[in-house]
Amino acid sequence: MTRRTSPESAQQESFRPSRQLPAPQTGLELPTLTGLRGVAATLVFLRHIHADVQGTLPVVAVLGNIGYVGVTFFFVLSGFVLTWATRPITAGQFYWRRFARVYPLYFAAIWIWLAIAWPLGTLGDFGSKPLSILPSLLLVQAWVPTQSIYFGWGGAVLWSLSCEAFFYLVFPHVYRRFATRTNPERIRAALLFVLPAAAVACAASTAGSRFDLAAYANPAVRLGEFVLGVVLGLLAREGARATPWQRRMLTAFSCAWLVVPILLGYRYGHLQGFMDTLTLPAFAIIIFLAGTREADGRRIPVFSSRPLVYFGEISYAFYLIHPATLTISGELGWVDATTAAGTALAILADFALSFAFAAVLHHTVEGPARRWLMGVLRSRSSPRHAYRSLLPDVRPRIPPESASADHVVPVARP
Repeated sequence: MTRRTSPESAQQESFRPSRQLPAPQTGLELPTLTGLRGVAATLVFLRHIHADVQGTLPVVAVLGNIGYVGVTFFFVLSGFVLTWATRPITAGQFYWRRFARVYPLYFAAIWIWLAIAWPLGTLGDFGSKPLSILPSLLLVQAWVPTQSIYFGWGGAVLWSLSCEAFFYLVFPHVYRRFATRTNPERIRAALLFVLPAAAVACAASTAGSRFDLAAYANPAVRLGEFVLGVVLGLLAREGARATPWQRRMLTAFSCAWLVVPILLGYRYGHLQGFMDTLTLPAFAIIIFLAGTREADGRRIPVFSSRPLVYFGEISYAFYLIHPATLTISGELGWVDATTAAGTALAILADFALSFAFAAVLHHTVEGPARRWLMGVLRSRSSPRHAYRSLLPDVRPRIPPESASADHVVPVARP
């Protein structure tokens, strides 16, 4: 293993009591998880474009029918990474870090959407009204079971940030409860979140589109996915690992299992709660196996390649901006092609435009704003409060096969 120190890894969140030793300031990046964020963002992109192109390029519908499950992947990954990447901070510092990470670009995306949708006449999609911007600005739109509110701004993607804001709010409390339990207790407790939420989501799917979408966007219903990620992160930090045989079997199972919702998507893709529930076990396995494999110093070549990792780094900007760029391309008639080749070219052009805008926003808004806000936090932090944490220490138990004198706690970028 290589030891690495970076400003990013030195700023990861954790909660440790003052009587414990500080967390290591070195760590290993987990590029595969970053690369997989790009894959999940692509699924959401395909979801938002497949209805316009499936007549001429039906192969897009294979993944586009259920592309919304990329958000499920994001929610599980969020819980995993927040739990994994830790250092001693207070709850207030944690909340400020999350605000610095998420809100500046989110705020910019709201006004970018307004600037594009208003003159093009698409502001009223989903029955939206101008005043529906207020819940979006406050990150509470997903709590309002009205489609014109939770899907009202940003091309029906900003609702997920309302869910993330709720997850961040409860994370210190969830972590405190789970960190002091044994692994079997954690798994049982996680199921108490996951199973009722899954039951509600599936029941809402059968009750009609109105209820299905309201449950799909509701933070309380989606909390189980985040909690599952937290538990997986705790298991990974404490050294839980699959044996080589178990890893091969779980990988084969998760890949085979994902074929089921893909095939069912043609007929049942409109049942979003049901499809989310169906993909959840496979996503949980993939995240755990990918994270722990790289934690032990073994790369996954394709997903940890530099181009895909970079896409993962800008995936948040891509996720927020692609509805606006798709609106522009729609007005330009890019998706009106009548041949498969023309449609494929239009999709590539749409993707490239979204990618380019995302890169610009990442480097000019997201990164600079985060660094400035983190500088404000550092300037106001008092050293005597630096290790006043609310949560218990969780020290990883290194598995025998990976133990070494230079072992470090791996970290991932939230």
